[in-house]
Amino acid sequence: PRWALVAMAMAMADVGGVLSFQHAGAIGTRIGTMARRAAVSPPSPLRLAMKEQEEKPEARGNFLTNFIYNLEMLRVSKSSETPTADNGGGAGEAKEWALEGAFAQKASEISQKGFAASIKQWIAESIAGEYDKEAVNKRIDETIARSPVAMFSFSKCPFCLRSKELLLNEIGIDKSNIKIIECDEDPQGNAIRAELGKRTGRTSMPSIWIREQGFVGGCNDGPGIVPLHKEGKLRGMLEAAKAL
Repeated sequence: PRWALVAMAMAMADVGGVLSFQHAGAIGTRIGTMARRAAVSPPSPLRLAMKEQEEKPEARGNFLTNFIYNLEMLRVSKSSETPTADNGGGAGEAKEWALEGAFAQKASEISQKGFAASIKQWIAESIAGEYDKEAVNKRIDETIARSPVAMFSFSKCPFCLRSKELLLNEIGIDKSNIKIIECDEDPQGNAIRAELGKRTGRTSMPSIWIREQGFVGGCNDGPGIVPLHKEGKLRGMLEAAKAL
């Protein structure tokens, strides 16, 4: 039923960034129409989204999860900013979405709890398909262990961009002290995201880890590095991790 597809699309608040509620109604309507046609021939906008993903991690899920994934990639491509002087030369989804009080932030928080979080984890695992769990977890462990700060990210996600801006520009961490894996560009990215979801209970990006502290959440929640910075706690954590 279309309501079930809409619910799953809304639960995927960060497959390629953030699925804000502003988009949910339009996306739900498009899902209902496109799903009926997909068995014959994918519509041209969806084909474009699928083509854009050719150089990205392969989505290996079932029809439904792949459909939602490609639809979300289409939404990201349509809502992304282009570099201008006004946005600081940045590309990707609107940076305003990463503000603490933004509607997209509230939507993201809701999607990380209860049934919505379970749906997102199921989608992440389905899209990842079959993979070497031991090898993926070993890579995650090594990434976390070898750098004072590790961030698993999406390259154009506004929450990820805000987190990088805070750590690298505002606080001034040297790039050599932070390891960033862009899960939307890395061949193992979908598998890494699925395994991170199992560890932390959230598939949202970014997933930030600080030596001696472990998982500290994302940008604004979990508890999140922005709240930690405002509370005066983040710098001490980074100093203890020898990131500064």
